Amino acid sequence: MLTLKQLETFVQVVELGTFEKASQRLNATQSTVSKRISELEQATGLHIFDRSLRNARLTEEGEQLLELAYLTIDSANKIRELNKQPESKLHRIRIGFTELTALTWLPGFLREYTLERPDIRLDVTIDMSRTLYQQFQDGELDLVVIPLVPEVFAQPGVETLLLEKVEMAFMARAGLVDGPRPLPISKLESYTLISQGKRSGFAQDVNRWISHQGMASPVQITDNLLALVGLVTAGRGISVLPKLCVQRFAQTQDLEILETLPQPPTIGYYALYHSGIRVSLLEEVALRLGKAADFTRPFFV
Repeated sequence: MLTLKQLETFVQVVELGTFEKASQRLNATQSTVSKRISELEQATGLHIFDRSLRNARLTEEGEQLLELAYLTIDSANKIRELNKQPESKLHRIRIGFTELTALTWLPGFLREYTLERPDIRLDVTIDMSRTLYQQFQDGELDLVVIPLVPEVFAQPGVETLLLEKVEMAFMARAGLVDGPRPLPISKLESYTLISQGKRSGFAQDVNRWISHQGMASPVQITDNLLALVGLVTAGRGISVLPKLCVQRFAQTQDLEILETLPQPPTIGYYALYHSGIRVSLLEEVALRLGKAADFTRPFFV
């Protein structure tokens, strides 16, 4: 059987040049050193030393083994050091966020949390919620912050925590939509409806609600939230958007909130994370996310 002690003895013999010097360095008998080298040769099936010479000289096979022995010993030393490091230094969490989070409270959270917990490394992914959820299911992400999708309820081993509910509202370029407020939904049917695509969680919820109101499906689609706001501001149509966030970063004279009957539903943003051996750590991060979550304030305003 190949052992680490055999490899360490082998390296000492090579570095010191003789079995005798190696035995002194290792505080072992010369016969013990010889036995370990013989066992190493038997375990590997290699002829390591040319014993026809007085000093221990490596064969070609021995040279190849020496390189691997150094790598193996170095890895073993790193493993031994693990218990000397604080456990918290080992934490790495792969976490996914949507564009709305990235535009609002995420930069502030990352700045503060990095100072609070330098022992935790957050590997951040920004993408559409459906893509993030698929990566979460595939085990590529440990935690995601997305609008909750119905499939979550049927998936075992997933914990959920509501972070915040986002108020949604119809929005249009100022002056585009006439009529007394609040507007019946039927009054909006003549306007072009712009939305994010199917990979957006909140867009799916909103479009499902719009369909239930008897309105036609969105005509224009863009997955970029800022581009969507730009199209609405340019008067290309109307859209259901995160009310307070968009209101704050869009020029008030260019964009108008359309009060309607009924109002669009609020969208809940949840932290989803896997239960298991790291559930307490992920729960701690999720709770901290809940304290930071504020979808009403763009970070750049």
